[in-house]
Amino acid sequence: MLPRRFTIPLLTYWLSACCLFCLVSPAAVSEDLEVWIGQSKRTINSLQRENQTYYPLEDFAEIIGLELLESGDILTVEGPRGKLQLVDGRPLVSFEAEYILLSAPAWKKGSKDWYVSEDFLTWALPLVINRRLEKVSEKRYQLQGLPENQVQVRVNNYPDHVRVVFQASRNAPIRVRDFETYIQIAFDEFLVQPELPAISPDRRLVSSVDFDSSNVYGTFHIHKGDLYYNFQEFTLTNPDRKVIDVYGPPSMSDLRSDNQPGSLERLTFGVSTPSPPPNTGRETSAPSQPRLQQLITIDPGHGGKDFGVHSPQGIVEKNVTLRVAMRIESLLTEMGHRGILTRTRDVQLAVEQRGSVGNYYSSQVYLSIHVGGSPSSETRGPVVYLHKYLQDEEPLVMETNQEAASFFPRRLPPLLRLPVENKEELVSWDEGQEQYLGISRELAELLQGELNLLWGIENRVAEIPLAVLAPVTAPAVLIEMGFLTNPEDHDKLSSRDFQEQIAHAITSAVLAFLVRNPAE
Repeated sequence: MLPRRFTIPLLTYWLSACCLFCLVSPAAVSEDLEVWIGQSKRTINSLQRENQTYYPLEDFAEIIGLELLESGDILTVEGPRGKLQLVDGRPLVSFEAEYILLSAPAWKKGSKDWYVSEDFLTWALPLVINRRLEKVSEKRYQLQGLPENQVQVRVNNYPDHVRVVFQASRNAPIRVRDFETYIQIAFDEFLVQPELPAISPDRRLVSSVDFDSSNVYGTFHIHKGDLYYNFQEFTLTNPDRKVIDVYGPPSMSDLRSDNQPGSLERLTFGVSTPSPPPNTGRETSAPSQPRLQQLITIDPGHGGKDFGVHSPQGIVEKNVTLRVAMRIESLLTEMGHRGILTRTRDVQLAVEQRGSVGNYYSSQVYLSIHVGGSPSSETRGPVVYLHKYLQDEEPLVMETNQEAASFFPRRLPPLLRLPVENKEELVSWDEGQEQYLGISRELAELLQGELNLLWGIENRVAEIPLAVLAPVTAPAVLIEMGFLTNPEDHDKLSSRDFQEQIAHAITSAVLAFLVRNPAE
C-alpha cells in the first residue's frame, strides 16, 4: 500500500486524466442537431446504428410540418410543395421522376418510427417545403421563410414560331424538360411568384402557358398545340432570361393556311392580338400558302476610311455593322426572302449611294445598321430611328441617345428619282420617305420591341432627320444596335455570340413586319 501522502496526488492526477479523456473522446462529442426557428431552438436527438448517425424523421415532421404516410416498408413524406418516398434499407429517396442518393439507407426501427441520415435535411427536404432550411454551422440549422422569385412571362408570335420568355427577379437554376404534351420550365431555390403573359400565343403551336404551384418551388408549363413540331431554348443575359422558341413542322413556311385566313395579320409586341381559332384536328395537314419572296435592303453603316464609332479596345463600328448585316442577309435567305447589301466589303459609300440601292431594287424594307457613340457613358441599349421632316425654321433638338451629327442631312440638290408606285412620276430626292413615314414607324416599333427584349431594356423609337433614309421609297429605319461608349454595351457588341443574337432579333422583327404587310 502507498503511503497516504501519495494517495491524494495520484487520485487527483487520475481524475484530471479522466476529465481530459472525456473532453477529447469522440463519444463525448454530441451528434444531436439544433434547428432554430427565429430565436427558438429545437433539438433533434441522434441515434447510432452500425457506425452511422441517424435522426428520427418524426421530429422533422413535427418541426417543419410534414405528413408521414406509411405503407409496409415504404414511407411517403408529404410537404406543401410535393412528396418524397423512402424505402426501408435503401439509401435512395424518390422525388417525382428523380432519385436522391443519401449517405446511409433509411431505417425503419418500428411501425411509424423511421430514421434518416443528416443529409436528408440538406438534399431531400428542401424539395418539398416552402421554407428555407439552411445549415449555419456544424449540426446547426436555421429554418426561415423562403424568399420569393418574381418571374415575368412574355409571349411573342412570329411568322414561323412562338417565343416564350421567362425573366426572373432572382438568379436561380432553371431546368427545361420536354414531356409528351408540354414543356416544363422549373426554377429552383426560391418560391416562384408568376406573372403570366397578357398576350395569347398562336394556339396551333402553343395551346397555353400556365403555372403549377403544387410542384416544388413552382413550375411553368408550355402546352403543345396541334401543329407543334419542336422547340429550341437559349439564355439571354443582362438581365438573365430563359427563351423557349416553339416551332411548327418544316413544311409550314408561314403560319397562314387556307382554313385560317388572316390569323396572324396583326402580329405585334406587347399588344394584345386576336388569337387564331384552335385546330379542330379535322385538317391536320392543310397546306400553307406559298411564301412570296420579298426583298430587303441592308445597309451596313460606314466603311473604308469612315470608321464610325470606335473604342480604345479596337472595336470599330464599320466592322460590326458589316458582320451583323451579312448575317441578317443570310437569315432572310434561309426564310425564303432576298437580302441586298449596299456593301459587302470594307469600302466607303456616299450617303446618296446607300439610299439609291434600295430604290433601284424596289425594296420592301430598308435597314440601315449602325452602332452608337455618346458623350455620356450612361447612354446604352438599342435605338431605332425614323426619318423626320423639319418644318421651316423648326429647331433641331438632339436627344441624349443620338451619336453624332454625321447622320443629319445637309441640304441636297433637287435630284430626281422614280417612285415605286408610279414609274412615270418624278419627285424630289429628299421627299422619298414622306409617304412611308406611317408604315416605317410600324417597322420601327417591331424592331425596337424585339431589340429591347434582347437587351432587357425599355428604349423607345426616336425621330431625327436622316439623310440616308430621306430618299428611300419603302419602309425604312436606322438601327443603332447599342453604344460602344457604354461599358456594358461594349462587352455585348464585342461578342460574336451576341452579334448573332442581334441578327436573329432584327430578322424576326422584319419577318413579323412582312407577314403584316405582304407584298402585292
